[in-house]
Amino acid sequence: MKNKFIKIFAPLSALILTSCGTKTYDAKDYILEMNWKDNFRILQLNDLHIGNKDDQQLQFDFVDQTINDANADLIVLDGDVFTFADRVTAKRVFKWMDSHKIPWTVTWGNHDEQCYFSIDWVTGYLNDLNDSDDSYCIFKDIQDDDVMGNANFAINLMKDGHVKEQLIVMDSNRYNYGKYKDYDSYVGYDAFHDDQVEWYEKIVKYTTAQNGGTVVPSLAFFHIPFPEYDTAYSLYLEGSSEVELVHAQSPLTGEGVACPMINTHMFEKMVELGSTNGTFVAHDHKNNWAVKYKGITLSYGVNSTDRVYMDKNLLGGQVIEVKDDGSFELTQILKSFDSYKEFY
Repeated sequence: MKNKFIKIFAPLSALILTSCGTKTYDAKDYILEMNWKDNFRILQLNDLHIGNKDDQQLQFDFVDQTINDANADLIVLDGDVFTFADRVTAKRVFKWMDSHKIPWTVTWGNHDEQCYFSIDWVTGYLNDLNDSDDSYCIFKDIQDDDVMGNANFAINLMKDGHVKEQLIVMDSNRYNYGKYKDYDSYVGYDAFHDDQVEWYEKIVKYTTAQNGGTVVPSLAFFHIPFPEYDTAYSLYLEGSSEVELVHAQSPLTGEGVACPMINTHMFEKMVELGSTNGTFVAHDHKNNWAVKYKGITLSYGVNSTDRVYMDKNLLGGQVIEVKDDGSFELTQILKSFDSYKEFY
């Protein structure tokens, strides 16, 4: 399976099971590689919320329809993969993902800590899958580093020894319990921490230097939208010319943006560095829209199962097709769970 994609830069210290370390690593230690393909297709799956008490096979078979239609080169599970799952369920989900024989990766959402395992355990398990010849998993969590979160890494899409596109996977974290900087009285969704903003800048600048000073186009995947999603949402509703609608399968008024009150200016750093031209989130199950704001496409994916809450007519996945020039197109694969269950 190694001939389908390349897995490198896996220091042994990444296997140490600590969630908040103090060691600083080089940018290259966070970078994995895959081979570039023309019109590279990424399938974004959101909010599976698989738990012990679910009819798991029913959910797997439903999502399989989306995977089969997508013809993807990479699948991204964009957070809230689990809710009230144990290790057996987690391993079953990962085995199911491997059964498609398509490279896949994961980032975490706010519900992934509401399980009968620790985030450290599951990231350690995925580290092992990444290093295994028997898995299609592409994942990296350096567990003793000094960067907040449990899934901060990049996947470089390589062609002829050069980076054609960079996919940046980041942990948007889970909840803030009144312990972060000036927000000591705020309890709610957490945000990117300052060290993650610094990490992002380090990754982009390292890749730019490796590319002879030319900025490499990138896409970023994380679960909880940062506050600029809400800013762009409000500006669009006001009819502002600052925001361009890319698509909207659901009205932008259908559900608001559940973002943190904390703003550590990750979006501003993306605008400043000029690398990332698209961000892809989940979290708000009924949102399936994308707008362009300050040169960056801010996109929701598609809720992929009928778990927790949903719009039953807006289930499936989103395909991001990356072109040779770094531009990309978005396509939604929509399924009806009610009609599917009638024939199950």
